Amino acid sequence: MKQMKLYLYLIAFCLLYSQGNGLAETMFVTDRLYLSLRNAPNPDAPPLAALPSDTRVDVLETQGNWAKVMLEDGRTGWVMKRFLVKDLPKSLIIEQLQSQIENNNIITERLREENASLKREIENLKGQIIKQNERIEMATEEKTLERLTKTYGPVIVVLLVGLNIGCLLIIRYLVRRLKRTRY
Repeated sequence: MKQMKLYLYLIAFCLLYSQGNGLAETMFVTDRLYLSLRNAPNPDAPPLAALPSDTRVDVLETQGNWAKVMLEDGRTGWVMKRFLVKDLPKSLIIEQLQSQIENNNIITERLREENASLKREIENLKGQIIKQNERIEMATEEKTLERLTKTYGPVIVVLLVGLNIGCLLIIRYLVRRLKRTRY
């Protein structure tokens, strides 16, 4: 019985614990920063603008913890130096990498198309090679036949003439012999 209560408490605890985790919402700390551009190197000076993260500035001079900066549009003012970095911001790096990925995808697609075109061209060339080989074989056979005809043609003619003459001589001999045996 005590074991059964222990199991029930354990099951109830697991159910309550799992429900508590299911209600939690995952969130992230923002990386957006709005830096005040002021008209003097003083935190009490009125702000001229709020510069969002990744804003490009040129540092003209520094004074303690402050830096006089010029924005791309030509406006100048003072910001706290600790919020300035020389490294390219991660968001700009990500944009550059995404642009490179897009360019690489375009190049990859072009290369795929070129590869398919080259494969088609290779197949056409293979067909042409097969046809050329067939022509070469036919020409070789014709040339061989022509050579045989030129070489052995006269020999065959002589043999046939000889056979004919031989046959005629044999027939003549046989005819004479038959005539002699009859008389």
